Amino acid sequence: MRKIIVTSCKGGVGKSTVCVGIAAALANLGKRVLLIDFDLGNRSLDLMLGLEDAVLYDICDLALDRVGADSALLIHPQFPNLAFIGAPFRYEGGLTKENFGHALSLLEETRDFDFILIDTSGGAHESVALSAPFCETGLIVSSQNPTSIRAAEKSGLILDEFGVKEQRLIINGFDMQKESLGKRAGVIEMIDRTHTPLCGIIPLDARLTLLSEQGRTAFDGGKTNARRAFENIAGRLCGENIPLLTGFSGIRRKQFLYS
Repeated sequence: MRKIIVTSCKGGVGKSTVCVGIAAALANLGKRVLLIDFDLGNRSLDLMLGLEDAVLYDICDLALDRVGADSALLIHPQFPNLAFIGAPFRYEGGLTKENFGHALSLLEETRDFDFILIDTSGGAHESVALSAPFCETGLIVSSQNPTSIRAAEKSGLILDEFGVKEQRLIINGFDMQKESLGKRAGVIEMIDRTHTPLCGIIPLDARLTLLSEQGRTAFDGGKTNARRAFENIAGRLCGENIPLLTGFSGIRRKQFLYS
């Protein structure tokens, strides 16, 4: 089982969209996946997964022994291998590293998961401090915005403090239009500035935002570059050596990388 924290010190970079896309891609590969919404006080994954009417209990209910793991877990109707547990609508405190660890243990005992993805709150939030110590891998999400890149660098330092040794950068909402290349931070520059190896690039795609608002995933939008990006990231997390931009259409790799 591999526990992965998805984080950024800056809100609005698309962490939740990234979490949903990767979780769906892993489940589509046949991996057993648990997706935890740990954005305390600002939950959104239930909406993005189309499960808002099904959520009765949340991660706090499980951690504080108010409910059992079987009752707290939801199975996505489109992806039978994808389980979900939501965040509280209103977080009033009470979580500790110990009882969050207790919740993880209960979840692990209930299902034999291959991956657990934890979507955290934006910023250097309590949710990061509570969950990072249990994770082997950190996925740091950044856009091309200068403040987002700086936040990604800071996120890496925070994960260092909690002992998350394997850190990977995911560039979200990357503008691949020819007129934008060279005017905004490029891939090599972002890797250098964040000091973090790259795990994948998700292209800017308005359709992805619309699908999220409708409670649907990138797998409902046809064979887009965004969908292929999530598939590539999932494959890399499973140990496959997948070159950057594999399967993307309409992209010149050399011009894109070194813009």
